Amino acid sequence: MPPAKPFEIRFDPGTIKHLGVQMYSTLPPVIGELVSNAWDADASHVDVTIPTTTVTDASEIVVEDDGGGMTDDAVRNAYLVVGRDRRAAEGTDLTASRRRPIMGRKGIGKFSAFGIAQEIEVETVHAGAVSRFVLKYDEIEAARGRVEIPPLPPSGTLIRGTRITLRKIKRYRTQPVNLDILRRGLARRFSIIGAKYSFEVRTNGVAITALERDLTRLLDKGPGGAPMLWTFKEEVKPGSGWIVEGWIGALNRTTPIEDGIQRGIAIFARGKLVQEPFVFDATVGQQFALSYLVGEVHAEFVDTEVDTIATSRTSLVWDVEANALLKEWGEKKVNTIAREWADKRAQHNEEDLLKHPVYVRFLKETEDAGDTRGRRVADKLIRNAIKDPNASLDSLAPFIEQVVTFVAFDAFHELAGELETTAAADIPKVVRLFEEWQLVEAREMLRVTKGRIQTIKKLQSLIVKDALEVPTLHNFLKKFPWVIDPRWSLVADEVKYSRLLKAEFPDGDLPMADRRIDFLCVRESDAIVVVEIKRPSVKAGRKEIAQVVDYVTRLRELVAKNTDPDLESKQVVGYLLVGDVQDSGDVRQRLINAKNNGVYVRPYHELLSLVERLHHDFLDRYTALKAAKAISNGEPEPAAIAAPTPIRLFKSLNRAPAAAAGRRGGKKRRPRGKKRRR
Repeated sequence: MPPAKPFEIRFDPGTIKHLGVQMYSTLPPVIGELVSNAWDADASHVDVTIPTTTVTDASEIVVEDDGGGMTDDAVRNAYLVVGRDRRAAEGTDLTASRRRPIMGRKGIGKFSAFGIAQEIEVETVHAGAVSRFVLKYDEIEAARGRVEIPPLPPSGTLIRGTRITLRKIKRYRTQPVNLDILRRGLARRFSIIGAKYSFEVRTNGVAITALERDLTRLLDKGPGGAPMLWTFKEEVKPGSGWIVEGWIGALNRTTPIEDGIQRGIAIFARGKLVQEPFVFDATVGQQFALSYLVGEVHAEFVDTEVDTIATSRTSLVWDVEANALLKEWGEKKVNTIAREWADKRAQHNEEDLLKHPVYVRFLKETEDAGDTRGRRVADKLIRNAIKDPNASLDSLAPFIEQVVTFVAFDAFHELAGELETTAAADIPKVVRLFEEWQLVEAREMLRVTKGRIQTIKKLQSLIVKDALEVPTLHNFLKKFPWVIDPRWSLVADEVKYSRLLKAEFPDGDLPMADRRIDFLCVRESDAIVVVEIKRPSVKAGRKEIAQVVDYVTRLRELVAKNTDPDLESKQVVGYLLVGDVQDSGDVRQRLINAKNNGVYVRPYHELLSLVERLHHDFLDRYTALKAAKAISNGEPEPAAIAAPTPIRLFKSLNRAPAAAAGRRGGKKRRPRGKKRRR
C-alpha cells in the first residue's frame, strides 16, 4: 500500500495569526467553536476534558464528539480550506442526517484553538476510515502560504466522530482553569444544549444543564411577587417578516451575578451566540436600570442568505437593513422596559415599606404623639427615597431608621424647612444633612459624657482617698445617683425616708464614727432603693450585711402601713456599697441570704468598672462618627478618645489592704493634717 499523501493547507501567511491568536484568547469562545463544529457534524454528545490543576507542558485539552466524522477527502478539500463557506459550497444550510441548521459559515473556527495552544491534533473517523494529523502554529507561521502536514497512524482509541487535542497550552500556567466559569460561558453561548435538541455537552464528564444558562432564576421580584420579566415574539418592523423572539428581565440587585455571565441582552441565531450581551446602545432616564437587565433575543434572520455576523462571531454587523432595524427595535424595547422596571420597583418598594417594622412603628409613634409636621417631613423623605428604583428597601433600611429615630428629637424640626425643599431624587444630600446632624448630636453627647467621665474620676478620687461616708460620699452619691446605676434617680423627698429610718434606728447618743445615718434612698421605676454607704476601706462582714437587711426589712413594713400615696405599693430593695467583702464561709452564706431577700452588695471597684463600660459606648460612637466624617473629607482618621481607667486605680487600692484599712504595721494612722502631740 503506497504511503499516504501528506495533507496540505494553503493560506495567506497572516491569516492564521489574525483568525486564531488575535481573535480568540479565552477558553469559552475557543471551546465554543469546537462545540459548534460538533453540532454541525450531527453529534449527540460532546466531551470536553480540561486539566484540573495548573497547566504544564504535558497538559492537554480534549474535545471529542460522536458525530459523523470526516472522510480523508473531506479533510483535504473542506476542513483544511481556509475561509470555506460550507453552506454555499454544499448548497444547503442544513446538516446531512439530523437536518440541523448549520452554525459554521466562515471556515475559520478550526483555527480558534491557536489562541490558547501551539499544537492542534485532529483525529476523525468516518465509516471506519481514520484520518489523523497535527497542526503546529510555529510551522504554519514560518511557512510562506503552503504547509504540508504528514498523516499520523490511527491512535486506536477513537471509534467514531472527531477528537481535537490541544497541546502546548500557553495559558493557565499560574492558576488552573475555572471550570464553573467555562461551563457557564458555554451554557450562555448556545441555546441548543440539552435534551430538547438531543445535544449534550459534558465538561470532565459532567453534563451542562439548562439551569446553568437559565438567568430567569436570578430575576428580581416585582409587585405581588411576580418576576421582573418581559417576553415577546414580534416583528422588528411591521410587515418586514423579520421576527424576534425571547425575553428580557431585571436581575435581583441584592444577589451578585455569577462569574462569567455578562449583564445585557444576548442575540442568538441558529442556536448560537452571534452578539455578546449588550443593551442596544440604549440611553434612558433610568440609566442605572441598564446594569440590571439580562435577556435573550433569537433573531434567525441575521444569519440566513447574507452573512451579517462579524468575523469574531461575537457581534453583528449593523450597517445592513435587517440588523439596523433590529438595533432600532432593541433600543426602543430596552427604553420601555427600563421605564416599566422603574415604576414596578417603586411600587414594590412601596408595598414593602408599608410592612416594614420600622415604618409601622414610626406611623404609630408619630400618630400617638400628634407630631403631624415631623411625620409629614419624615414620610416625604422616606417615600422620596424609595422612589429610587436603584435602591432596595433593605439598602434603604438604615436611612429609614435614621429618619424615624431623628423625628423624635426637637432638633429634627430645625432641619424640616431645608429637608422639605430638598429635591426628591437628592437623597445623598439628605444623608449628608443627617451625617452633619449626627456629628453635632454626637458632640453634645460627648460633652455630656465628658462631664460624666469627670464625675466618675471624682468618685475614683474619693475612693482612693478613703473618703468618709458621711457627709462626703453621701452627698456625692445623692447628687450623682446615676454613678451607682444609670437607672436610678434621686427621690423627690429623700428626707421622708431618712426620717422614717432614723425614727426606727436612732443614733443620736452614738459617737460620730458609729452613727448609721449614711444611707441614701433613690427610685428605680416603681422600687425604692436603700443604699447603705460605707467607706472604701471597709470590708463588709456579718454586721454590715445585717444592718442593710434590717433597713430594708423595716422600710418594707413602714411602706406597707403608710397611708402616703407616694409610698403605696412600693417595692423596697437594698444595696451596700463597700470597699470589699470579708472572705469567710459565714459571710458568703449571708450574702446569698441577703440576695434572696432583695439586698445586694456592690464593691466600689465593680461599680467603677460597670460605669466605665456603660459610658464607653458614647465615646466609641463619637469616635466612629468623627472618623467617618474625616475619611469622607479626605482627612486623616482621628485617634480614638481615651476613657478613664478606673481599673488601674482600684487595683492599686486593693494591693494595699493595710493602708486601705487605715492601719500600717498594727499602728493607728493619724488623721491627715494633725500634728503629733509633744
